[in-house]
Amino acid sequence: MSMRQINSWEARAGKIYSIILKCSDMKVGFLFNHYFTHQIPQAVPFAFELSRKYPKMEVVIACSSEQEMAFVRDIASLYPQHRCEFLLLSVPFYYSLIDPLLSKWVLIRKRLILRNNMDFFKSLDALVSPERNCLQLRTRYGIRDLIMIHTRHGAGDREGGFDHKSGAFDLTLLPGQKYVDRLTELGILHHGRYAVAGWPKFEVIQGLKRKIPRWFNNDRPIVVYNPHFDQRVSSWSTSGLDVLDFFAGCTDYNLIFAPHVVLFKRAKRHGAYLPKKYHTIENIHIDTGSSASSDMTYMLAADIYLGDVSSQVYEFLMKPRPCIFINGHGITWRDNPFYRHWELGQVVCDVQTELGQALGQASVSHPAYLQKQQKAFNYTFHTESNTTAAERGADAIAHFLQNR
Repeated sequence: MSMRQINSWEARAGKIYSIILKCSDMKVGFLFNHYFTHQIPQAVPFAFELSRKYPKMEVVIACSSEQEMAFVRDIASLYPQHRCEFLLLSVPFYYSLIDPLLSKWVLIRKRLILRNNMDFFKSLDALVSPERNCLQLRTRYGIRDLIMIHTRHGAGDREGGFDHKSGAFDLTLLPGQKYVDRLTELGILHHGRYAVAGWPKFEVIQGLKRKIPRWFNNDRPIVVYNPHFDQRVSSWSTSGLDVLDFFAGCTDYNLIFAPHVVLFKRAKRHGAYLPKKYHTIENIHIDTGSSASSDMTYMLAADIYLGDVSSQVYEFLMKPRPCIFINGHGITWRDNPFYRHWELGQVVCDVQTELGQALGQASVSHPAYLQKQQKAFNYTFHTESNTTAAERGADAIAHFLQNR
């Protein structure tokens, strides 16, 4: 080892030791406050690495449901010697009686979780979360001195992911350069208040090595249809049943219907009605909200992606394959940054007349999109061979807290 390498190693070690000392006795909470598990793998790896690399910190992972906690504990097995504590947050007992009905219109439970666990949130020095609802701890409940850190939970282009709340956190961990550029262009990103960490979800999925089930008794191509819940931009309200009808009448393909988990959870609000007849069709597999909808099981199993604006298309492109997008609202999408992913595959406007042809051309046309898909994936997700995304995120959190 050269003297320069020794000096570089000593400088790095000294810097990390300095951070550990300055972050001593800090209590950092990681909040997962949803009905489903889809936000967990994007953020919880940061918690485990933070506790491993900075042992003087107290790291608490707080979940609002048993389902979330179970997934957190699964992921914990990938991080031996972590020091995280686990906390199941409480909700008022009366709400459990009305929630099954009320949640069909609005997910008010998330707000009640915040209000019902104020002692915990007030005990923290910093709170890390993949969702933005937690900002109410400041705006509604007045915890002004809590340092708030956002990890994002989607990596798409949809306009809803780029509103003012994206810049309301003290620190934001970003998946890749795309978000630095886009949020800077919009005037939302602030110098010194963001870090590019990457996408720890990929590390989780690769580490857990989930076995992909065999849903169909044939080897026909599998299409995953993944409509978003936001009906202003989703293909569900305009074309969803047409898609299911197409595959019901075309046995050349198998279909996995795996919409965004919120679509059917808030069914009344989003008009998510599914006739029973589709549940008995052999070449259609329906899943409106299991863990397989959020742990990339379907994204890894499918041969062709069919969707609209969901960020899951970028996770699908971890292994580049054909994509088809449904323009159900007649959007002028070219050169529109909120639809940039539509440049990565064919776009159809009328499912009844165009989908069959698009599917038939999917494999033949894919080479024309392959380079674009690879470039878009690398622009969306930062990767680095020397460290993991979880490590980079943990270091960014520790550095930020050191300099507060």
